[in-house]
Amino acid sequence: YGLLGPSGCGKTTLLRCIVGRLELNQGEIIVFDKRPGTHGHGIPGRAVGYIPQETALYRNFSISEMLHHFGRLHNMKRREILSREEFLISFLDLPSKTKRVSQLSGGQQRRVSLACGLLQ
Repeated sequence: YGLLGPSGCGKTTLLRCIVGRLELNQGEIIVFDKRPGTHGHGIPGRAVGYIPQETALYRNFSISEMLHHFGRLHNMKRREILSREEFLISFLDLPSKTKRVSQLSGGQQRRVSLACGLLQ
């Protein structure tokens, strides 16, 4: 699924409400005939990967260091991070995992950001 709309229309705010990262002040949201956060709603909540429009990468980190950083933020085990790191680098056609973010093209940086979102 995707959510499209003009800048400033509330796409990010809506997604944050749907996955439980932000509470509604008023109104209600119904997804798949249920309110997010209710029993059996089927929305994975905080397990949803989110990729902001601007890259949220540390320029001095290597690709591997970025993935490990985000993995630790999500309480992943080292072995699990390593396994997913290898897959994501191959799947997203990223350069060597030792390459620094500052050395990557804009497109490569977006793919590293995507890898961080998919990691969990």
